[in-house]
Parts: sequence; structure tokens; C-alpha cells
Amino acid sequence: MKTNQGISRRNFLALGSMAALAGGAASLAACAPSNASSDDDKKADEVSAEVKPADETMECDIAIVGAGGAGVWAAVEACRAGKNVIVIEKGQDVGVGNGAIAGGPFMVGSKLQQDAGIDFSVEEAFNHIMEYGHWSTNAAAIKRAVELSGSTVDQFTEEFGVPTGLRPDNYGAGHASVRCNFQSDPKDSKTQKKGVDRMGPLQQWAESNGAQFVFNTTGKTLIMENGACTGVQCEQESKIIDVKAPAVIVCTGGFLGNTDMMLERFGTFVNPLGSVLSVGEGIDMVQAAGGQLSTQWGIAGNEFSGSNQNAEGIWGKKNAAFAIGIYGTMLVNNQGRRFSNEGKFANLPLALGGAISLVGGQYYAIVDQAYIDGLNSGVDAWTLCGSDSENWRTGEMTLKDKPLENVQADIDAAVEAGWVFKADSVEALAEAISAPELVETVETYNAYCAEGKDEQFYKPACFLQPVAEGPFYAMQYEPSAWVTIGGIRTNDRLQAIDSKGLPIKGLYVAGADNGTLMSAPYCDYEGYSLMCAYSGGRMAGMYAAGDIEA
Repeated sequence: MKTNQGISRRNFLALGSMAALAGGAASLAACAPSNASSDDDKKADEVSAEVKPADETMECDIAIVGAGGAGVWAAVEACRAGKNVIVIEKGQDVGVGNGAIAGGPFMVGSKLQQDAGIDFSVEEAFNHIMEYGHWSTNAAAIKRAVELSGSTVDQFTEEFGVPTGLRPDNYGAGHASVRCNFQSDPKDSKTQKKGVDRMGPLQQWAESNGAQFVFNTTGKTLIMENGACTGVQCEQESKIIDVKAPAVIVCTGGFLGNTDMMLERFGTFVNPLGSVLSVGEGIDMVQAAGGQLSTQWGIAGNEFSGSNQNAEGIWGKKNAAFAIGIYGTMLVNNQGRRFSNEGKFANLPLALGGAISLVGGQYYAIVDQAYIDGLNSGVDAWTLCGSDSENWRTGEMTLKDKPLENVQADIDAAVEAGWVFKADSVEALAEAISAPELVETVETYNAYCAEGKDEQFYKPACFLQPVAEGPFYAMQYEPSAWVTIGGIRTNDRLQAIDSKGLPIKGLYVAGADNGTLMSAPYCDYEGYSLMCAYSGGRMAGMYAAGDIEA
């Protein structure tokens, strides 16, 4: 790699990098010449005008903006292809993105699954993913990502020494396991490898093969020349650094750390549970260079509990005040009206729950003292609701024989903190949360409970818990997310495309910045976004390397 103006490799490595998170993909074969429209040309010209004089310049074959799950795997594959790589990372190391801290990726055909006799095919997984998303995503890119998913998990252990194991299916995928974990002891979640312990071995391998990782530096503007991307301009404190490369992979992790951008896209406040280093810079810079936005926007929701920005800890699956949010109890919006089948939220909190919470915006779980007393008696929520294996499978898998502790104390503390409301009558509760229609809603709901049938949204009877014995409680929640869905449209090779659908030469998008691989609502396969991160990063590295050679 070449360095201009006297910057040494050691000094440059001290500079820093750009944020990253979940995965994406890229392209293998020939890159068609981009005949962008006049509007796209204008955008490229505007981007060129934004590029500032650089204090220092570096050169490489492939520049990767973001060292999360997608970026690190992209670096591995680019190095395997013999390319010189520079990885720009906003954070302090490769352990800050969701790719380093999330539970584990979805997988098909891994050796773990084969050894366990799990017969799960690419065909089955691909068809389910596409049907779930109504074929609104890029089929060819998804097919390739799924094909790579099993070998990615294999490589973590076999090539990089990171332990992997089978994670039980909690959401009805139809197989014993469709997701791995990174635990050295399958029965002890405390042995889960996270952060640098997970992604560091991949970084070290890439560095041993010539890659440079530059931390605490932010990619700001793509360098465009004659409609092609030829590098990225970065900032490290007051210093401006150009990284010149014939191929740039943007994978900065979406926009979970950008409250305004989430409000613009989702129309409501969302609590960020994952890395907040990702603020949409990658999406913005590609769009400024002529890239187009995707049609899919959403979140991978919090599958463990409700969430409130004013609560200590924001969320908590062992705290009743939070946990009741995903137990299928009555949910109402800030007008006091139900807005969904709460059983869907309880069974698929990660996938449908995220989408449903966006519909609700700021919403409330409404329960009575009898329900609280039931949880406080040492009975788990699934058993309290009738032990219905058919209609609450997720409850059986995740809550059975796991009763909450200190239920009343947790509720009382939340009331004191001001985000759970308590009243002796439903009328008083409605007044407390400024939801005038709550009284009528509760009356109607209690009639459904008495009849054993939800005539409004038809949720299963096991979730019909009456709100009849005071005092009454309203838990206030907001949507919360591990990762954002939506970003830049790409082709099947994860090249950013212009308004005519033509690839922008030299520009690839992976991870949560890529709007092509994930649908909204989020796919109901556990670990899907992380699979997209890892597989997509591999694809981006492979295809960018191949296009340089072509």
C-alpha cells in the first residue's frame, strides 16, 4: 500500500476509523459501465465539490468503510484474493459493532447442523425468506448469502479458533437449530465470545495478510471521478485523509445512533439497543454519490421485553415492568385503542414485534392486579396463560419454568420512576395516561375475555387476560431495536446502483447500510441480520476483488 506525504503505516494505524454493524454483500463478475442519468452526474459533481484538500493520502486496492461484521469479513475475503486492503473504523476496535456483540448468525448447512442430523436446505431457507418478504428483496443476493452462511460459521471455528455451537430454535423455524452461538460451553451463556474476542482473530488474520485497520477515523465523503468511485475521504479529529482505491465497500452499520433519521424513516422515536456509533453516514455518502434508497425500512425489534427511554437500563427481560410488554397482554396506543393482535407480538417479538411497535409508537400494556399477583406468585408467564403450546410456542421455549422474581417490587419501582402508571379505576388510569378511549376499550376487551374469543383481532384465547381487578397498571413503552432495516439499493453483486439501475463503478454496500437483503418486517429466522452481515461482507470482498481483476 502506498502512503503519500510521509505518513507511516504505524502513524496511520493510530488514526482511526468508521462505524460498522450488520452485514451485506457485493459482486463477483464484470462491472458494467455506468451510464448515469444527468441527475446522477450532477450528484457526482456535487460530491466531488465536497471533497476537501487532504492532509494525507493512502492508496490500496479495496477501501472498506466500517469494521463491523460485514467489514471484517469483507477484509478477510479481499485478502484471500490477494488484494491490498485498508479498513476505516469509527470506533476504537473491531469489537464495537453489532457483528461482534449480537448472539449469533442464522445458518444453513453448517457442519454443526450436519453433525446433529439437522436436514435444513438452502432451497427451504431461500423460499421461506423470499415468501416472508413477498419477493420484495434481491433474490439472487439473498440466495448467495444463504449459500455462504454455513461455511461462514465453519470458518469461525476451523480457521479462526472462535468457538461455535448450536442455538435452540425459539421461533418455530421447524428445525432444532437454525442459528449458532459463540459459546465454548453450550450450557453457559457467560462463555459467549463477544467483541474483540470474536472478531479480533479475523482482524489478526487479515493483518497478517497485509490489511491495515485504521481506528478512530470516520469516512465522510466518497471520492468520485467520471462517475466512478475512486476512494473515500476520512476525518480523524482535525486531520483529513484520503484513502484512494478502485473499489470502496461501505458498511457503516445503518443508522441506529441517529434519532432524527429514525424519526424521519419510522415516524416515531425508537430506543437504540445496539451500537449507536452508526448514524447513517454510510447511507448518506452513497446517496450523495448517486446511489438510490431501498424500499424496505424497519427494525429488528427487542425480542426480550418492552422498552422506555426514561427507565433505568432502557429494557430488561428479568424485570416484570419491562417483560410484560411481550407477554401478549392488551396493548393500546396513546389514544387508548388496541392496534394489533398482541399474540403476534408475543410469538414473534423480534420480527413482527418490531413492526407492530412502530405502528403503536408510544404504547401501553394494560394489566390488572390479578395478573401481577399471578406473576408474583412464582408462576411463569406461559403457565399463567394456560400452557398453550400450540398458540404460544415462543413462550414455552423461552419462559416455561422461568418465573420472574420481585415482580411487585419491580412494578412499584417503575411507578415511582414515572413510566408505569397505577390507578384504582380504569377511568383514573385513562386520565393518568391521557387516553380517553381506554375505558371503552377495556370494557370491550373484558367481554372478549369472558367469551374466550377476541372479536377484534382474533388473538388466541390464552392471551385474553381480563383487566378487571384493581388497582390497574399501564406500562409505557416505545419501539426499540437492535439494528435498522433499510439503506442503499444494490444489484445482486451489492454494487450501488443509480436511478437507471446501473451500477456505480467501484462502489459496494454491505451490512445494515445495504437495503437489498433485509425485508420489513424483519425475517422470522433468528440471526438473519447477522447472517446478512457476515455473508454479505464476504460477498462484497469477493466481488470487489473480482471486479478489480476484470
